[in-house]
Order: sequence, then structure tokens, then C-alpha cells
Amino acid sequence: MTSFAVVGGGFGGVGAAVMLHRAGFDDVTLFERSERIGGVWHHNTYPGAACDVPSHLYEFSFAPNRHWSRRYARQAEIQRYLEHVAGRYGVLDRIRTGTEVHRAQWQDQRNRWVLETSAGGHEADILIAACGQLSVPSTPSLPGLESFAGPAFHTASWRHDVDLTGRRVAVVGTGCSAIQVVPAIQPLVARLDVYQRSPGWTFPKMDFAYREQTKRLFERFPLLQRLDRMSILAFMELGAIAQTSQRWLRPPFQAIGRYQINRAIKDPALRRKVTPRDEMGCKRVMATDHWYPALTKPNVELITEPIAEVTPAGILAVDGQQRPADVLVLATGFKTHGFVAPMEIFGTGGRALADEWSEVARAYLGLSVPGFPNMFLLYGPNTNGGTGSVIFTIESGMRQVVAAVKELHQHGTSTIEVKRDTAEAFDRELRAALRKTVWHTGCTSWYVDENGNDPHQWPWLWSTYRRRTARIAPGAYQFGAPAGKHESPSLPAGQAS
Repeated sequence: MTSFAVVGGGFGGVGAAVMLHRAGFDDVTLFERSERIGGVWHHNTYPGAACDVPSHLYEFSFAPNRHWSRRYARQAEIQRYLEHVAGRYGVLDRIRTGTEVHRAQWQDQRNRWVLETSAGGHEADILIAACGQLSVPSTPSLPGLESFAGPAFHTASWRHDVDLTGRRVAVVGTGCSAIQVVPAIQPLVARLDVYQRSPGWTFPKMDFAYREQTKRLFERFPLLQRLDRMSILAFMELGAIAQTSQRWLRPPFQAIGRYQINRAIKDPALRRKVTPRDEMGCKRVMATDHWYPALTKPNVELITEPIAEVTPAGILAVDGQQRPADVLVLATGFKTHGFVAPMEIFGTGGRALADEWSEVARAYLGLSVPGFPNMFLLYGPNTNGGTGSVIFTIESGMRQVVAAVKELHQHGTSTIEVKRDTAEAFDRELRAALRKTVWHTGCTSWYVDENGNDPHQWPWLWSTYRRRTARIAPGAYQFGAPAGKHESPSLPAGQAS
């Protein structure tokens, strides 16, 4: 029986465990460093935290939720959904919470992965890294940050013990977290200073609560929910076309974004501050209904002068103006280039994955790296995008994983590894396609590193990703040691070839 070690208890890890179970593989151990599963939806509990993908697409296709409370689900409801899925499919007892994996080492002689965890050692035949791209908060190197006298915290580590009522609050950043936090806390605080480095394009979210009769309709007629899911995906695909190949589609999207600004903001100076000068889509487009109205409130100021330093009493901007603050909130995103951080992974011959990725993180279909047998990544390099749902991506990737493991069994061997020439050919195809996308032509963003490499974006449609991961391309993988060197990787019941 093939054993699996899954690292990460977010949608990727739980989805992997459930889809393996559905395929008949039950020797699965999932490691989650936190005390509860949920991943980003466990850690990000800041006021206003919600998904920016409609609920009917932000769910597993095999586990539709007919009872979402809103068009865009909020943090606590999403975490409850993930826990419900884990319980419904019987994988909760395979999850080791409060256990961090520090290191994973491939044993060449034994064809096994040996893991070092905070609870001791563990071995498995297959390693699935589902660490996610939004797991390690990014703290800016602001001079004097440690000197601030009041509470200072990242949105991913929200201090619920800090009462913001009547306080002077400074929020650093105007990205996806900030546009949710600022409208949520604005009515509570006495003063809210928002520090912006550069504005981003937004799109109307059009969020609303589902009425009870609507939920009953989804329950009684599941086809309605499937049709809604398909319509959302079709709209996302239109956005993907605009970002990747059809530049003429971008101006209409940009016109909607500009209309949203002009409708909410009448002050010309504030309009100029929030209107981006780059192409829509080159940075992440943010869905919101409340961001711009919040910026017009009398207790809110948007500051575009760079921060010179943080002082014990507040923030000093480069124009020499110091603004006092009682609380400092860092809405500054995450370290997105790690993929498996902070875990260390060592493959054939003891080669570190960090060394393999020293130039740029690369993986065949975002899943497999040559030199690292029996290892798969979920939400790995170049499986991000300006549109779409990460859960759709995870499901697609896991279909390839399950197909690869079944092919491993059919070959009667114990190791499977993507061929280097296959991975390199895919990477050349991917980089050539990326050069034509808005992420490389429209602006400078965190997607692209200082050397012009983009380890994040998928340059085609998401339906293309689903199609390419649905089956094993002939000759893509190589198979190694015969089964039986460690233990016969027998097929699960009902899967014998």
C-alpha cells in the first residue's frame, strides 16, 4: 500500500487527502503546523476578511455547498466549509495539527521520503507539498518599526485583543487585505491614515447575502448552482483571455474600474491618487464595493508620500509630516516566492530544492520537479493567475497526481519522476507565452522578480490547465526501481489493472 505525506492543512492539503481517499488511497498523513486546518482562512481573521471569488466557484466541485450565506463567503464560513469537507470524507483522523515539517529528505537507497517534524520523524512513499503561496507574512523593512510604542501587527496575525474604538490607526498598504480591513474598521476608529505605495485597479464585487428561498432553490435544483458556477468560470476565463492574449479586451474592464472610482469619489485630488497608471491586470485586480467610499469618509486620509520612518508616536513621511498613531496595521501581503517555505526539501543525491530553484522556481505543470522523485506540489510555480479559483487549480493538479500514482502502479515500480527534458520543454513554452501577457508588458509588479522571471502566473486559460493535467502526457515521466525494493505499491481496492 502506497503511503502519502501531505504538508499543509489548507485547501490544497485537505483537497489532496480527500481526493486520494476518493481514488482509493487511504494511507495518508497530513501535517498542519497550526492547531486547526484552514490555511490562509485560519490565519487571516482580520475584520472584513472574505473571499474575492464567488462562493460557488470557491468550493470543491465534488462537495458543493448549497447553503453559502453570501455571494462571497467570509473567512469563518470558508474555514467551517473546509472542516466539514474533511469530516464528511473521513480524513480528519489523518490530520496531525500542531505539527510542523522542517525538512523532507529523499532516501535514494530506500526510495522513501523521510520527514523531520516538530513531533518526530515520519516516512512515506509519496510527498505532496501543499504549503500555499500565502502562508508567510511579509513584514516591510521600515526604519524604526521596532520603536513604535503602540500595538503593531500584520493583518495575518490580527490582534483581536486590541480595541480600535476611538483610536488613531495607521494602515500600511492598499492591497487585497487593506481594501477589506479599511472599510471594516473605519466606523470604529477616530482617525485612519492609509499609506499607499501605488494604487491598484479594482472591479465591482457586487456582494450580497443569499435569501433563504434562494438557498432552498439551490438545494432543490442543484443544476442552478452548477450553472452559476459555470457562468462565473466563463467570466473568469474572459478575464484570463484579456490578460494573456487579447489585449483589446482590457480597455472595457479598465473603463469599469475607472467608472467605479469616479462614481464613489468626487474629489479630483483623491481620484488622481487612487487611479492606477498601469494596465489593468498587470497587478492583481481587487474586487470591492466599499473601498472607495471608505476613503471619502472625514476620518480617513490616503497618504501617497513614502514612509521615511516609524517613530514611537506614529509615522513620519518623506515630506516631513509626522502623523500620530496609536495602532499600526501592516497590510503588506506575503512572501510569495517560497512555495514550500519554511520547509527544506532535498531530492536525489541530497540536492536542495532551494538550489534547484536558485534562478527561479520551476515545475512541470506546477507539480513536478526533475531530481525529486515521488514528489508533487500543489499550487506550485506558475499556477497562479489574475482570475480563477485556486480550488479549481488544486483539483486539476490532484487529478494529475492521482493519474501519475496509478501509472506508477501499472508500471510495477516504486518511483516516478518527471523527465528533465519534459520539464525544460514545458518551461520554455511557458516562458515564451508569459512574455506576451499583461504581467510582463503592463507594469512592474511582485509577480516578476528583479531578473525578469515570473514564477507565479499561468499564461493560458484555466480550462487549458484542467485539460493538460487531466491525463499523463506520453513519456512525460520516468519510472525507477521495481516495486518490492521497499514495499509493493499495490493498487487500492477496485483499481487493479
